[in-house]
Amino acid sequence: MTAVTLAVALVCPALAATGTAAADDDDGGRPGTTYYVDCAAGDDSRAGTGTTTAWRTLGKVNSVTFRPGDVISLRKGTTCAGTLVPQGSGTASRPVKVTAYGSGARPRIVAADARAAVHLRNVEGWEISGLDISNPGTNVTDPRTGIYVELTDYGKGTHYAFRDNYVHDIAGCDCTNPGQPGGGIVFNATGSRKLTSFDDLHVADNVVRKVSGIGIGTSSLWARRAAYPAGPGTAYGPHTRIRIEGNRLSELGGDGINITNGQHAMIQKNTVEGFALKATIDHAGIWSWNSDYTTVQHNTIGGGNGGKFGAFAFDVDGANTGTLYQYNYSHDNSGLMLICSVEGLPSDRPTIRYNISRNDKDVNGGVMILACTQQTNIAIYGNTVHAPQADTLWWNVSPDKPLVSNNVFVGKPGGSAVKDTTSTFRGNLYQNVAKVPADPKAVVGDPRFVNAGAPGPDGYKLKAGSPALGAGVAVPGDADRDFFGNRVPAARPNMGAYQGPGLR
Repeated sequence: MTAVTLAVALVCPALAATGTAAADDDDGGRPGTTYYVDCAAGDDSRAGTGTTTAWRTLGKVNSVTFRPGDVISLRKGTTCAGTLVPQGSGTASRPVKVTAYGSGARPRIVAADARAAVHLRNVEGWEISGLDISNPGTNVTDPRTGIYVELTDYGKGTHYAFRDNYVHDIAGCDCTNPGQPGGGIVFNATGSRKLTSFDDLHVADNVVRKVSGIGIGTSSLWARRAAYPAGPGTAYGPHTRIRIEGNRLSELGGDGINITNGQHAMIQKNTVEGFALKATIDHAGIWSWNSDYTTVQHNTIGGGNGGKFGAFAFDVDGANTGTLYQYNYSHDNSGLMLICSVEGLPSDRPTIRYNISRNDKDVNGGVMILACTQQTNIAIYGNTVHAPQADTLWWNVSPDKPLVSNNVFVGKPGGSAVKDTTSTFRGNLYQNVAKVPADPKAVVGDPRFVNAGAPGPDGYKLKAGSPALGAGVAVPGDADRDFFGNRVPAARPNMGAYQGPGLR
């Protein structure tokens, strides 16, 4: 992921500067107009302002310049062929909305191997909800997208909200090129003359399925800064106020969710089941690049399988600061965690805490791998890793020196390897580990899980009498709560992701 990406490649005020005059003045309070589209029985020669005068085609919609407060409403139970490329902008308080009316199944937009099924180009203040969006085809060499938001030499575009859409069957390549990414829902800042970025992105409760590229992501050709001196562009355009939450992603060719150029992004309560299925490079379920203070929490990641390529649930990658992975559940992936910073793109202060890993593999050399050039101030604590098929649980081939405390590591019967001579291990439990690393507070033995190996995280709570109960060490900056919502004791925490009492 990192090498290939390199090769091809705090929060802002609520009223950020925008890129178009129409969005700046909120259109003088003009009442919005609702336009109806019936792709089965409409007529483009009509006014479009009532259900009995609905338009017929997306071409007609594309010919109109919409204004703040306008609504484009597609009739349920119909299929609109082609690409929606609407014009005009709304604002955060009066967005242009695309939604549905009537009864029946979601209205469908079906592109035919197009660059995108819905293409928002140099516009802002848009909300899309309740649609069925697909872009099938046989092309496997070019990027294709379901919802594609592209700003070119635009400035800062603000307010994009996509909720409760079904985005599926997106053709194209496994593309991570920042100039031309492909996937389910993608935001991309391009150009070379005017610094361009996004603000106020909310992608929530969508289903993204059978996508050749990334599930959901941001990208930018404005990526150059001190942490990424060789990045594309001549300056850094940070994407701000990003929330990606409650989405269900499956059968993805590439990454699950990726944030590039993010500042304080929140990625939470998403499910990614099946990613890297068409991998041409390494991938991860959720990861960030050239971003600061990304929080990844309460997500479920499973079924990552990139063949000979990496398919880690999570990745701490290049030019990041303050990445936080907490309260996530990972299962049946090719790996759990890759920590890898490319030379010249240092990352600092990643924290991996209170996550649960069930049956993740060591396809690329370890369930958890630290590689590449040094990242600093790494903290890995309070995690539960159960890898009964892995030859190597942990492999550090980097100069990284993380603090590794209060984790529970369970390997395969007969013993899994922990390969590391630089990390600081203190207060971890080890079972089925061939050679326990130097750890002055080590506990070796059965953690007494409630039901190890059962689907879901609940099996990794601890029974009464577990040697992990109260056996951990104090960790500076520890979280207030564990994976399950239990309070973390200030002194003598449990080892692992469960901090509650022993269960009968």
